[in-house]
Amino acid sequence: MVNVTVVLICGPAGVGKSSTAYEVSRRLAQADIAHALIDTDELDRVHPWPPPGLGTAELSRRNLQALWTNYEALGHTRLILTGVFVDLSGPLDWIRQAIPRARIVFVRLMADASTLQARVHRREIGTGAQEQWQRTLAQLDEIAGRTSELETLRIDTSGRTVGDIAAEIVEHWHTYWAL
Repeated sequence: MVNVTVVLICGPAGVGKSSTAYEVSRRLAQADIAHALIDTDELDRVHPWPPPGLGTAELSRRNLQALWTNYEALGHTRLILTGVFVDLSGPLDWIRQAIPRARIVFVRLMADASTLQARVHRREIGTGAQEQWQRTLAQLDEIAGRTSELETLRIDTSGRTVGDIAAEIVEHWHTYWAL
């Protein structure tokens, strides 16, 4: 029985996943719609990586399960997750293990290379900026070569405001995901 809806906002680094997710959350809160928001980057931000003795997704699964247990105890049935997730089938297993009764809906954000480059260089101000840009390019190339039946909604964020993108997601959520 499905009783939890997980909207997973994914795409290459710099595409606006976190900003969009925060705006979606703000709009849901304004409409008094109960939900939780988790950026999956924070589920496994440890060094050394991967953690000794754990697979690359196991720490994320454990931490998501722990957080969701608390949110579910508060009565939540909606979760917004963000993550790069080039291969959409990759996170399905560990998210379903962490939240067994979840229906996972993927929203893929995309942008052109010049938009991504500007965003990455604006955000990454430390020594890793060039490395992050190279990872973003690789993610963009890999995503461009894929299509997935798991994608519910694909949005090009180039030249668009976070507010416009979030509004599209919330509208889609209202009509397709029965808010």
